[in-house]
Amino acid sequence: MLENVPIRPEIAQDLFLPIFVESSLVLIFGVGYAALITLSKMGFFSKKWMPLGYLFWALQTYCLYDVSVMIQSNDFTSKVLMVTMVAYLFIPHLYFYLISEADKRYNPVIDESIEQQK
Repeated sequence: MLENVPIRPEIAQDLFLPIFVESSLVLIFGVGYAALITLSKMGFFSKKWMPLGYLFWALQTYCLYDVSVMIQSNDFTSKVLMVTMVAYLFIPHLYFYLISEADKRYNPVIDESIEQQK
C-alpha cells in the first residue's frame, strides 16, 4: 500500500518564511498587474502606468519561479507554471476586449430601449 505513495522532499524550516513572503508577493504583484493594466485601458489611469503593470507581471513571474525552485517542484510543474504566467499576461487584455466588444454590441440596444421609455 505504501509503495504507491510518492516521496516528496521536505521543505527546510529555514525556507518557510521566504516561501511564505514570495508566495504573498505573487498574489500582490498579480493583483497590481491586473489592476494597472485594466484601469489604464479603461481610462481611469494614464497609459503611462502600463509599463509599471508589466513590471509587476515580470516580478510576479520571477517570484513564482523562485517559489517553485524553493519547494523543489519537478520540471513539468515549473513549465506549467511558466506557461500559465504567459497566459496571465494576456488575461486583462482579453477581459477589456470582451467588455468593450459587448458594450459596442449591446449598448445601442440599451440606448434604444431607454429612448422608447421616454
